[in-house]
Formats: sequence, C-alpha cells, structure tokens
Amino acid sequence: MRAMRLKTLLGFVLPSVVAMVLLIAVPLVGVIGLSLWNSYTKTEMVRIEQNTPTGTIVRTQPRPVVDETGKPVKVWEFYGLKNFLSVLDVDGIERAFATDRRINPVTGAPQSWPDRFAGVWGDIANLPFWGALSFTLIYTAITTPLILIFGFLIALGVHAVVRPLKGPLIFASLLPFVITPVVGALSIKWLFLDNAVITVVLQSLGFGKIYFLQNAFTTGFLVILYGLWHVVPFAFIVLYAGLQTVPLDSVEAAVVDGASRWQSVRYVIMPHLAPLFSFITLIHVMDAYRVFEPILVFSAGQGASSLQYLTYYLLNGEQNFHKASAAALLTVVGILLLLIPLILRTWRTHREGA
Repeated sequence: MRAMRLKTLLGFVLPSVVAMVLLIAVPLVGVIGLSLWNSYTKTEMVRIEQNTPTGTIVRTQPRPVVDETGKPVKVWEFYGLKNFLSVLDVDGIERAFATDRRINPVTGAPQSWPDRFAGVWGDIANLPFWGALSFTLIYTAITTPLILIFGFLIALGVHAVVRPLKGPLIFASLLPFVITPVVGALSIKWLFLDNAVITVVLQSLGFGKIYFLQNAFTTGFLVILYGLWHVVPFAFIVLYAGLQTVPLDSVEAAVVDGASRWQSVRYVIMPHLAPLFSFITLIHVMDAYRVFEPILVFSAGQGASSLQYLTYYLLNGEQNFHKASAAALLTVVGILLLLIPLILRTWRTHREGA
C-alpha cells in the first residue's frame, strides 16, 4: 500500500519537478556560467598591400584566426565577478563620490550637504544600471498601490450594479489585460504622439504643445500610465471573484450593528480579501520589476530605462551576452529582495489566521 502511494505521488510530482529543472534550473545555471566568463574571437594582424595608380599602399588590419575546419577560434576567459562589477559600474560610483562638490561650479558659492548629496546621487543616477534601477523601483512603488486601489474600486462598482450590466462591464474592464503588451503600449503611444488626440486636445485647452515622447518625465509618466491601464483589470477580476465569497451574514450583521457602507468595506470586506491583496501584490511586484514592453515601444531607454531593458540593450546593442547575463542575474536578485519581505509577511499572516 505504501509503495502504491509513493508511486502515485511520484506520478503527480515527478513531471512538475522535471519541468522545473528543464525550464528553470538548467537555463539559470547556464546564465550563471555565462556571467562568470568572457569570450571573444581571436584575431591576428595581417599585412595587406594594395596597388594604386600612385603606388602601393601597405596597411594592417585584424583578421579572425580560424581553426582546421575554417571556423573562427573562440577564446574563453574566466572573469569571476568582473561582469557584475562592470554592470554595476563601480568605477562610476567611485568617481561620483570622489568629485569635489564643496564649491558650486556655476555660482562659486559653498554647497550645503544636501546639495552635495544631490550632486552625488545625480551622477550615480546617470549611470545605466542605477538609472534603470531607479526608474524600475519608482515604477513598482507607484503602480503597486494604485492597481490595488483602482482594481478594488472597480470590483466594488461592478459588484454593486444590477446583474444584466455585470457581463458587459466585466468584458469591457478586462479588455486592456487581454490585449498583448506591445499592442497595448502602442495604443497608448498613438494617443500621445505630437499630433495625436490627447496632444491636440491639451493644446486647444491652452496647455501649449506638449511633446510627451521627447521628455524623460512625460515618457516615464506614459510608461506608468500604461502599467496601470494594463494591470488594473487583473487586480479587478481577482478581487471581484473574491467579493463573491464574502459572507453576506457578516455584512448584514455589520449593517444591523450600525456600520456605514465604508465601515462594512473596511472592517468586513477588506480583511476577507486580504490574502487576495497579498497575491496581487506578489504577482505585480514580479512583473513590475521586469517591465520591458512599454520601455521598448515608447523608445524610453534614455529617459525611463528599466533593468529588463538594460539587459536587452547589453544583449542586442553591445552584443555582450556575458554582461547581459550578469544584468539578468542582478534583476533576479532584486526581485527576490523585494519579494522575501512580502512572502514572510504573508506567511506570518496565514500562520496567525490558522
């Protein structure tokens, strides 16, 4: 009997374990290996003579070294943590702290400590990794509470309407989440082009010509706007489903005891939905920390970069998959650092409730 139970358990668990190893563990090990090494094509300088009407021109140029099969020879070197230090731009951080900021270079007046700190942080924020990290954290910090608030308010609104309207409202509310991220980002971008609807309307209202996609602040605003528009429906549908499980007798008892509408929501409904709020937060923090599509679509890499976009740039722009692997691992570490407190808090809440 015990052998039968073990066989049944393995039948259920083993496929999941194999899938996790093949789809998560093996690629992760490969990325770690690439981040610790550096590779380049071995070259040699060759002498080239070119005959011209004015004489013979002799020049040297590099040429790949090939092996017996005619393939370029690849050289691999163990880099250790050099790729990580390069992505973190440790030299740039040292330069930012080493710069003398006691005197304002423009006015010549002595600078206060807050001004010196602002100067140091400004130089660090201009470094690719730290600028991308700054915007990623800002994006995560702004969108996470807002999607919870808007998603909950929409769920309450749809839950309160008459039954014939619920189906169309749910369908309309889910459309932004159903649309693929690239198409959704393009739809937002097209609204804010230089001669698009929003820009023309704002100009007609007296706000002047606003070039949303040519300013770092407004581009970052559009990325955050897209994040809310795309993810709020996810929070809405999860919380709406949770509202269907709220015990009606608890709500009715609160009303009988004199509780207002807000007090019923605050002290009855929200505690019941607390696990769902935690679930949405965990999922969104992971997604927000890996924001990529709107950065790419809005061409916001300079003014509103992200860690995922930085990895993409290192891989495709610099053609350096070793640094890209290091950047990807740093992104994973960042996600873990953000999620661990949330997971621990959720676990403590669950244990206290049990």
